[in-house]
Amino acid sequence: MSQQNLHEIMVIRIVDDDEELLTSFRFLLEGEGWFVRTYNSAEAFLEKDNFNVPGCAIVDIRMNGMSGLELQDVLNARGIKLPLIFLSGHGTVETVVDTLKSGAVTFLSKPPSLDKLKEAVENALMNAKELDDQKTDFRNWQSLTNKEKEVARLVSEGLLNKQIADELGIAERTVQTHRTMVYRKLDAKNNIEVYKILNRLKVLS
Repeated sequence: MSQQNLHEIMVIRIVDDDEELLTSFRFLLEGEGWFVRTYNSAEAFLEKDNFNVPGCAIVDIRMNGMSGLELQDVLNARGIKLPLIFLSGHGTVETVVDTLKSGAVTFLSKPPSLDKLKEAVENALMNAKELDDQKTDFRNWQSLTNKEKEVARLVSEGLLNKQIADELGIAERTVQTHRTMVYRKLDAKNNIEVYKILNRLKVLS
């Protein structure tokens, strides 16, 4: 996906109790064409943000109230897969390792250069796009009937309609109907795209 398309559908959240930093980062990132939301505490972020909107979050490690690391734990516990970029003026090797192990995309020392910040955001948004694609694939897969799932697996193997019909003991015309629904529901154009989707979902035996 192009960087322009990422700009159009993703939101960058900035979570920091430093109002000057919030204003500065918002100005810099909006100047690059991104949509930005700012929160002056982890608590405000958890209360007000819409986590259904894909994107990433730039989070300060040390804040009044809930820390960035505690916020990461809460997001993980709630199953919220939002790529995080951590900021700190007091980073240690242990802290960096812990945040990365828990799912952070990267760790930047304050104040990061604009180039480093942009690179981190672009990487985080690509990560977010992959996560959003996985959710879409899963929803689409769940919309298939059991028979359509059987057909989808065989379609992904490159089998022809007649071969699938023989394998499942159903009419070739019925297979064609199921194949059409599989392509439509999975938003796939051919058997190769079906294979890629099923492979990402890890439903192939």
